[in-house]
Amino acid sequence: MNSTVDSAASAFFVANPPAQAELASLRQRVRRGIWIESLGALAMLLVAFALPSFLTDRALRLEWIFRAVLLATFVFVVLRVLRARLVAPLRQTLDDEEMALAVERSAPGIKQALISSLQFARDLRSDSRSVESLALKQALVDDVRGRMASIPFSGAIDAARVRRFGAGLFAAVLFFAGWFAIDRGSLGLWALRNLALANVDWPRYTTLQLGEGTLGTIALPQGDALTVRVVADGPVPDQVFVDYAFQGGETGTEPMSRTGDREFTWTIDAVLADMQLAMAGGDALPLHVAVKIVERPRIDDLALTVTFPDYMEREPFVVPATEGELRLPKGASLAIAGKSQKALQQAFALFGSDQKTALACAADGRSFAGTFAPTRSGLLVVDVIDRDALGAGTPPKLVLRVGDDKPPSIDFRLRGIGSSITAHARIPGDLRVKDDFGLREVSAVWRAFEDKPPEKGQAPLPEPAFSAAEVVYGEALAKSALRYETTAAVDLRQWNKVDKEDDPSNPIRPGMLFSLRLQAKDNFGPGEPHEGQGETMAFRVITRERMVEELRRRQVEQRQELQRVLDDEHRMQLELQEMVNPAQAGDKRKLAEAKLKALARGQQALGRRAAFVGESYQRILWEYENNRLIEPPKVRQMESLIPQPLAAVAKDAFPATARLVDTFTGTADEATRTAALEGYRDIERRLQAVLKEMEQAENLAALIQELKAVINLEKQAIDDVERRKQQGEQNLFQPKKK
Repeated sequence: MNSTVDSAASAFFVANPPAQAELASLRQRVRRGIWIESLGALAMLLVAFALPSFLTDRALRLEWIFRAVLLATFVFVVLRVLRARLVAPLRQTLDDEEMALAVERSAPGIKQALISSLQFARDLRSDSRSVESLALKQALVDDVRGRMASIPFSGAIDAARVRRFGAGLFAAVLFFAGWFAIDRGSLGLWALRNLALANVDWPRYTTLQLGEGTLGTIALPQGDALTVRVVADGPVPDQVFVDYAFQGGETGTEPMSRTGDREFTWTIDAVLADMQLAMAGGDALPLHVAVKIVERPRIDDLALTVTFPDYMEREPFVVPATEGELRLPKGASLAIAGKSQKALQQAFALFGSDQKTALACAADGRSFAGTFAPTRSGLLVVDVIDRDALGAGTPPKLVLRVGDDKPPSIDFRLRGIGSSITAHARIPGDLRVKDDFGLREVSAVWRAFEDKPPEKGQAPLPEPAFSAAEVVYGEALAKSALRYETTAAVDLRQWNKVDKEDDPSNPIRPGMLFSLRLQAKDNFGPGEPHEGQGETMAFRVITRERMVEELRRRQVEQRQELQRVLDDEHRMQLELQEMVNPAQAGDKRKLAEAKLKALARGQQALGRRAAFVGESYQRILWEYENNRLIEPPKVRQMESLIPQPLAAVAKDAFPATARLVDTFTGTADEATRTAALEGYRDIERRLQAVLKEMEQAENLAALIQELKAVINLEKQAIDDVERRKQQGEQNLFQPKKK
């Protein structure tokens, strides 16, 4: 029996491997289906995560934390799916019996035959003793072996489900492959941002960039206006906004003005504190600009030194700081030096609009120096650029006038001499000579000729040429001086040596015209210097008697004018004395006040008239002196008695009494009127004293005129006696004619 069982078991063992192979193949297919289902589910989950996360992140540009939350949610769902669809199924024990049960469930017609055959075959192999018949077991095993081809092992697996998840996996792979083929950049950015959580940014449709001349950090002087320009690339947004935040805490948002097809501009009139700006528009990243308040560079101790050409023989000239215009000869150079209170990037001299000369910065970064040689006229601007890229607020400016040297200009104003002079006069005056680049010599020329028309039928005589004249200057001319101001005088005694004015040996005699002209030369070179000439002054030479007569006539005129001033002063004194007090005038108070004010104005006018008389009389005395009619000591004495007292009374007494009258008008104080009347009387006394001196001066002039006439008669008599004596001697020694 045992041998029979053993042989049966051995036969089943040999016959049973095809079922086990089918079950093993089925087990592999099950595991493969589990993987396909899991991968398909994961692939579809990835697609389900990719689409909304891409759209949301691309539109909203999610921050890292939101992307991390989304990714964490996705990972959580993936883990649950893996646990449910992969881990849990793979943990199940898929032995032959479990697989047989699965086959029997898919094929109810087998009626547990397959699982029973596996169990009976195991019993037969184990040689176990049981109540069941071994033959029946063997028969069932043989029956199942015979029916192996008809058992639907593949029905144990839901092939449609596997195919469905396989299709999902294929679709997901196809989706990402297509995405990669169409726009690999967006796929890569999505993966980096949503899977790797990297802080890379999506590309912007619109890009904002700062306009030309705008920097990310702007150094701005306090109080200056600020203009920020933004240029948009790509689709132009409808509006760009600027967010500003001042250092003090003030913030705000304002729209930028559109100033071009793609340009937006924002301006603030005055910036007083540091501020931060952020410009945003469309989907562009915000542009950030920091505004820092700084001080502009200031140019201090600017020194401009002119080096003249060698031929001018002039030392270098330092231009005054207050000079606004400078004349330079061709060939001159300008040395520029200065410093700034801030460190500098560069320093330069800008001339005109097209010439820029760099100035070297010193090692300290603040001082600068250089040389500039202008060749034309223009505006010179010295400017600097500091480390903040700012220029000086008010750079020094100088107008340069470059050109050929011009002749000197001469202005000679006569002082104390008129158009008529005596033959031995002295011609003084105030001399002013100017030249662009330096004077070398100042001189004078003269000529004299008879002042009478040619006789009928005769051609006019040619005017004589000018000759050099000796001039006495108050101060010597400095070498290469630009301006020469001094007194100058030409004395006719340098030509008229004989005191007798009509002596034939004197080249200048009464009845002649005397011309005088001053001239100057500059230090122009190489070549001939330029010569400038002043106005030619013409004088009529008259006799001393005629000059005294003319001056005495003018003295009388001035005395008469002063007498009229005195008469008017006395009249106004009487009016003031008899004027009713404004306080007592009643209804006529305004009329009384108007008359008093008129008296005050009249007093001031009289003061001016007295001053004019004094000035006119002073010129008369100078003419006496310069024509050598009265000695200088006597002229000084007369000045102290006539012009000087008149000047004093005009300057002090007349205005003082006018103020007293004006005060009396407002106060109606009788003490003030009394003081004013006393002032009037004092003026009258002083004017009377001057008038007395004027009369004595006129008498002196008449006496001088008579004395000179007597002296002339005596000289003529002596000359006549001498001539007759000489004639008699000649007749005595000459033989008589027969």
